[in-house]
Amino acid sequence: MWNERLTGMTNTTFHSQPLILLDIDGVINDLNALGGLDRDWGIDQVYSHGHTVHIPDYMGWLVRQLTDVAEVHWCTTWRHRANDEIAEHLGIDSLPVVDDGTRSRFVDWKAAAAYDLAEAALKEGRRVLWIEDFYGHLPIDEMPKGVEFVDTAANNEMVLEVDMLPGWLLQLFNSTPVR
Repeated sequence: MWNERLTGMTNTTFHSQPLILLDIDGVINDLNALGGLDRDWGIDQVYSHGHTVHIPDYMGWLVRQLTDVAEVHWCTTWRHRANDEIAEHLGIDSLPVVDDGTRSRFVDWKAAAAYDLAEAALKEGRRVLWIEDFYGHLPIDEMPKGVEFVDTAANNEMVLEVDMLPGWLLQLFNSTPVR
């Protein structure tokens, strides 16, 4: 009996995990640091696929927290390349990748490619959060109703910071950042 309850709780917990769609440039790659802006945090420069990625020193902790509490998918023009040096530097395993099968470097394909994944998660009663540098142009009409968005470009920060995340997600974290 006790074992059955534990199994039921585990299945419920797994299925209630939020889905997070995670971009790289302007989210993990600090575009303001790339532009030379001094930051209050350290920046690690990671060379990947011919590009230098500027990753804040807290980002590994933050992304590991996300992967601990949610089903995270890369939703980036880096596509599967995100699972190389960037994932390794962040200290995470390879993540599933949202991909439309083209090699487009534009971002207009992302909503259509992520739509079915987001819709399926919402139908399961899960929260869906898309973290991206939207520059104020949230794809609300292109995604299923109920998808939440974090726009890292809204205040010209150009990188994900802990306080940008919704409270419901922060409550799932196991620790607080150490700086």
